[in-house]
Formats: sequence, C-alpha cells, structure tokens
Amino acid sequence: MKKNVVIIFVVLLAVLLVYLWPASSREEGAKTPDTATERDIQTGPVIGSADASNTYVWLGIPFAAPPVAGLRWRSPQPVKPWIKRLKTTTFRDPCVQLSGPLDGLPDDSGAVVGSEDCLYLNIWSPRDHSSAASDTLPVMVWIHGGGNTIGTANTYDASTLAGEEQVIVVTLNYRLGFFGWMSHPALRTPDRDALDASGNYANLDMIAALQWVSDNIANFGGDHNNVTIFGESAGGRNVFSLMASPLAKGLFHRAIAQSGSVGTTPLWRAENFHDDARPGQALSSREWLALQLKNAGRAKDSSAARAAQMLMSKEETLEFMYSRSAQEILAGVSGGAGMYSAPQSFRDGTVLPKDTLYTVFSDPSRYNSVPLITGTNRDEAKLFLALDPEFVKLRFGFLPRIKDLQAYNEVSAYLSDGWKAMAVDGTADIIAANTSEPVFAYRWDWDEGGKNWLVDYSELLGAAHGLEVAYIFGGFEGAIGAPGLYNDDNIAGRDRLGEDMRSYWSEFASTGAPGKGRSGTLPQWTPWNQSGANLMLLDTARGGGLRMVNEPMTVAMLKERIAQDQNIVDLRSRCALHVQLFLLANAGDDVWNEADYNALGCAQFNPWTLSAER
Repeated sequence: MKKNVVIIFVVLLAVLLVYLWPASSREEGAKTPDTATERDIQTGPVIGSADASNTYVWLGIPFAAPPVAGLRWRSPQPVKPWIKRLKTTTFRDPCVQLSGPLDGLPDDSGAVVGSEDCLYLNIWSPRDHSSAASDTLPVMVWIHGGGNTIGTANTYDASTLAGEEQVIVVTLNYRLGFFGWMSHPALRTPDRDALDASGNYANLDMIAALQWVSDNIANFGGDHNNVTIFGESAGGRNVFSLMASPLAKGLFHRAIAQSGSVGTTPLWRAENFHDDARPGQALSSREWLALQLKNAGRAKDSSAARAAQMLMSKEETLEFMYSRSAQEILAGVSGGAGMYSAPQSFRDGTVLPKDTLYTVFSDPSRYNSVPLITGTNRDEAKLFLALDPEFVKLRFGFLPRIKDLQAYNEVSAYLSDGWKAMAVDGTADIIAANTSEPVFAYRWDWDEGGKNWLVDYSELLGAAHGLEVAYIFGGFEGAIGAPGLYNDDNIAGRDRLGEDMRSYWSEFASTGAPGKGRSGTLPQWTPWNQSGANLMLLDTARGGGLRMVNEPMTVAMLKERIAQDQNIVDLRSRCALHVQLFLLANAGDDVWNEADYNALGCAQFNPWTLSAER
C-alpha cells in the first residue's frame, strides 16, 4: 500500500510540473576552485573548477554591469573591472521572474524570484584541451527558453555536450519579461539613445554576451571566429532575432533554432490598449501601466487607470515606472508555470528591423546570413494540451486521461503543423531561395514514452515541445517529462538518439553542415531544397531511424485543411482556429489574408475579438 501511495504522489507531481521541467537542476552549491582553471579575461582574472565528462566549468562570469536602479530599461553597460581573482564556481541568481519549475531554484521561495542583477554566463571546456593550443575549438552559445518570461541558464548542464563533442559551450542569462522588453513612449526621450529607447533590452543582453565571447573565449580554448548560437522555444525565437539584428553582425557564424519562431512585434501591439482600433496585447505597456497604477492605489479601476496615465507626462511616467520594485512590477500578473504573455522582440528599427523577418530573410544583405538548422517537434502542442482541462481530465483529481483522443490529436496536429509551417518550411523556403548559405531542417519524432495503467505518455505527450533538449545536453535526470516517461524499454534507444543528435549538432558547429555527424557514421543530412528529401527525421530505430524525407507543411496546406475539415462543425470554431494560426502569428503581417478569412464565411466575426477569446 505504501508503495502505491508513493507512485500516486510521484505521478501527481509529474502532472503538475510536466511543463518545461528544467533540463538539469544544478543547485548543489559552490564547487571547489581548481588552479588549472585560472584564466585572465579583459575585466580581470577568474578561476573555475573541474566538472563531469572531463570538463572544466566557470559559473557566473559577469558579461555586463548589473542592470539595476537607473540602468533598468537601458542597454547593457560594461562590467567594472576587478583585480582580485574572481571565483566562478557557483551559479548567480536567475533573472527576475514568477516562481515556477523553470527558475532553477531548489524551492518556491516566493511569488517573485530572482534578481535584476543577473547578467552572467557559464562556460564548459574540455579538460584535455589547452587554452594555448593552436587548434581552437568550436564555440556553442546556448539561449534558454521559457517564453522569454521565465527560465535561466542555470538549469542546463553542458558538461556532456562539451566533453564528448570537444566543443566550448556557453550558456547565458538575459533579462526576462517586462524587464527585458518594455516598449513605451516614455522611454523615448531626448536624453536616451536609440538603444535605450528600443525596448529590446534582452536582445541587447544577448548581443553583449556574444561580444564578450568574441573578446574572451580564446582564453578558454574557443575559436571566436567559429561561434554557433543555438536555443529552444523562446531561445529559438531569439536565435532568429539575432540573425536579423544588425548589431549582432560578425558575432556568430552558424545558428540553430529548435522550435523557434520568426515572430516580431509591431509597436502598436506592444503599446496600445487592448480595445484600441489596432488592439495591443493583453499585457501591452499601457495595459501593464494601468495595472501598476491600480496596484499603487492611484486609480480605483481600469477605466480610471487608463485616464490617469494619459494625463501623466513622460517624466512623471518614468519616475513612477522606476519607483516600482521588481515584486511590484510583476504583481497581479499570472500564467502557467510562471510564464506570462508579455510583448517582446519589437520592430524598433535599431535592434530589430521594422519589417517582419520573412521580409528581411528574403534579402541576405539585410541580415546575418549564416548556415542554419531549424526544426520542430512533431507533437509540439501536446505539452500544453496535456495541462488543459478542456482536453485532459484528472482521474481521482490527479491521474491524467485524455477526454477525446481523436480531438486531442487533431488540435495538436493543427497547432504543431502550424509551428512547422512557419518556423521550418516557410523560413527555409525563403532563405534557401535567396542565399547561398545552407539551411538544414529537421523534425523530432520520438514518441516512445512509457505507458502503464496510470498514464500513457506516448499519447499524452508524444514528441512534445521541449523533450528534445535533454538529448542535446545529454542529461535526462530532472529533464522535461515525468517519472515513468523513460524506462528499461526505451532508455537504450533514447541514449543512442541523444548521441546521434549531439554528433550532428557539434559537426554543424564545427563545419557549418551536420553532414554525417562528428562521428562520420550517421546518415547524410542534406540541405533544404524545394523538392526531394529536405527534412531530417530524428528518431530511434524503433521509429524508423534517422532519415531524410520530403514531408512539406505550408500555410496554404493548413488553410485548405481548416476549410475542408468535416470534424469542425461550428463556424465560429473554424474561424477562431484560422485566427489562432494565422492572425496571431506575427500580428498577421506574414500569413494573414482577409480574403481567405472571409471565404470561410467568417466576415461576421471580428478576428481581433476572436483572438482575444483564445
């Protein structure tokens, strides 16, 4: 009986925390300094420690000044140099965020966790490679996910990737949510330059980290002329943004976007009220400011807060914004696992282009054109649907059961295929047609999660969002998932697939093409083309193995599927799905077409009203 109670409790935890559980929790405390890790960098000497997989590690190296007090909502500033050797043997605080399973902290220490002083990076280097060697190693810079509102570099253990594949791995923190992205007219004043006025402070943090890598990574054995940026989910979105930013030119030489997005935000979506003719997002800067005024007792309701802020001068607005503490800035904001939907990646014209990335990527002279890998997971949406009571009920209050498997799979397919159509096929088509730099595409298909009388992960999660990250880093303990996802039946295949993926990723970092992997033994991964096999399926032998296929998914195909789908019996639902896939994608600027919407019979429904219901 006691054993059964333990099993039930563990499954309960899995259900509650399945969403983006950290790839590796590393809160074991400070490591022992190792004199072999003494390095001199531009701002002063550092010392790190030995780590697993025959690596050295340096944790918590500052790459920019703490963005606190008057430096909040400003571009990152240089680090103040030091003289005494700096111990870099423990992680620094995560950036400010709502508490949740991605904050990297050992417990829920409050509704708001982390610090505004968070601009630090971590480095792993193979122990048997001298920093003075002439054969410097490829550098891989990881950008973590979490909707750009939660997460931290602290939860990614890169020792396996660095040690096994002989690469230098850097993981970095960047400001999150309202601290990393804030576009408001009050921030555009004569005393603030274009960077301070951009609102894209997190993008600038990433660029500052890449500049640090360019200036210092040779001291750790890395080649500053061979830097690969790679990231997953919001991290993949940031990879695309860095490709588009003129300020990142020359700071990286390859790019990998895992489950990324080419979405950027026009200023009207970032700033307008939600009920304006051109509606802002629910947490636009004006909506956020209204919430702050109510929380501060300066307005009794939303209407009064809206009126009050329109009467405030820029100086008064700035003074009020800067007076708010980190806890107050996030008060009243909520979201699943701590993630909230804040505007980000603004088309400011300085950090990011005013045009959409589809437009920018059609002209290689307008972006940082480098070899690219882009891909998605086959069942991206199942990670989110698994926690949605509309689709999954909890037996006895905690055991998940899909209500209607057919409907569950159909909704997941629409959302997941839409992700692939825009982040993979659409992006690859545009780039491959306009530049000589190669594009490589993949779909991750592993769906062999364990199943028992409690839960069937092969159906509930399948090849869900985020599951592939642990395969890249090689650490499955504490990774996304749940107890029982991996078992004696699937671990061998899982581990082999992880080895193969790391081999492809590191070969791409080394040469700009995944080829046959760093091992030279894998199936040839060929570049994207308009016809023929152009997509690498990443799966175990049980699922068909690694193989090149041609399985296109385009926006046109999805629009036709929605129009013809007999399982959608309600017109409003059909229109709402069309809006969700095409209007909410990049504010509709790339794939929305009003004629297509009206052809469905949807003219009677205001699409922005439907979008607010999603």
